[in-house]
Amino acid sequence: MLNLKDNNSLIKKIIFLFVLALLLQIPMFFIDEIVEERNYSYLTMSEKIGEEWGNNQIIAGAFLIIPITREEKENNQKRNRVYNHIVLPETLTIKANLKDEVRKRGIYKTTVYTSDINIEGTFPPIILSKDYPYNISIGLGITDTKSIMKVKEFLVEGEKIEFESGTGISLPELKKGISGIIKQNLNDKEKIHFSIKLTLRGSEGIALLPFGKENLFEITSSWQSPSFNGILPNEKIIDTKGFKAVWELSSFVRNYKQDFTEYNDLNLREGQIGVDLYEGVTHYRQVMRAIKYSMLFTILTLFIVYIFEVTSKRFTHYIQYGVVGFSLALFYLSLLSMSEFFNFNLSYIIASLMVIIPNSLYLKAVTKNKNYGLGMFVFLTGIYTVLYAILQMEQYALITGTALLMLVLYTMMYLTRNIENFKLE
Repeated sequence: MLNLKDNNSLIKKIIFLFVLALLLQIPMFFIDEIVEERNYSYLTMSEKIGEEWGNNQIIAGAFLIIPITREEKENNQKRNRVYNHIVLPETLTIKANLKDEVRKRGIYKTTVYTSDINIEGTFPPIILSKDYPYNISIGLGITDTKSIMKVKEFLVEGEKIEFESGTGISLPELKKGISGIIKQNLNDKEKIHFSIKLTLRGSEGIALLPFGKENLFEITSSWQSPSFNGILPNEKIIDTKGFKAVWELSSFVRNYKQDFTEYNDLNLREGQIGVDLYEGVTHYRQVMRAIKYSMLFTILTLFIVYIFEVTSKRFTHYIQYGVVGFSLALFYLSLLSMSEFFNFNLSYIIASLMVIIPNSLYLKAVTKNKNYGLGMFVFLTGIYTVLYAILQMEQYALITGTALLMLVLYTMMYLTRNIENFKLE
């Protein structure tokens, strides 16, 4: 019989376990680098798919474009200069239905959408002189015009507008879009009604600018995890069928008037509302979060092996500890590789079983006792269940993980309360 106070002393083994746990952080460092690289490739590819399909769309409008002439002095000479005067609507209603879908490029995939957008409202009356020399146009600002699939309707007072690409406005929010000349006489109109229906594509999300004195916005989608930004909706419903959000806004949410020239220095994105198709934590982010717990879980597992060593009264070689520790590091690499092809839940189950079963059988062979193999199976199942719970809880991950890990620690304290009484053969 060899007493623990001899060559295989408690202090010596404990120091070895901590040194081994630190050395195992070297492969964990390289695994973490691989995850970061794959995540960067994923983000780059998602951005590229978004650019090809359609970017995050911002809808600005509709608005009237009224050219006006101003007399200016330049080099002591008077010259007439034409300015585009922008008139915003009295009422503005926009309804957007986002139909999300997944686009793939190799092993990478991202969420994009196709949206049916209905816009209608009224402009205030426009009084012009009979000899007014310019054409009045109606415009609609759209961030990414190449993604407009179809303009189904473009009407002013019930008459079809022949539209073209571009608005001719220099303001960033209004520069890109579509516009058309209004050919009918607007002088005798108490209100000018307009209606626009179009289908466009986009990615990540959509935003609407509150150009009306009174604004009513409604966005619906089958996407179940929206992230609202800007001004939050007055009403929202989020369930298994998707979401519906409604905004009722006045012009007081922004700091610009209902009419202005295009050369005014204005921030037209004030008071905007928007929704992002939030994908939550990607499988790459989940693997990164799992790696943060790797050292703690490695120490706990190696210490459990040591407990089984002294309670079984069989010497466990340092190389055997190294084999167990290295298998724990390979769990994260296995999880990463499989999560790129399968859903994360299935990948996690397979990767954890690839560690739990071999290590349980290995410990059974080392201790020559199936009960210790079963104990290892229970322990590893427990800590990987704990880790899975932490990864699934975004808001309560820290407190849940801390509580469960403390429970594991208290269990270990109970098991080791009489460790000084054990002897090795």
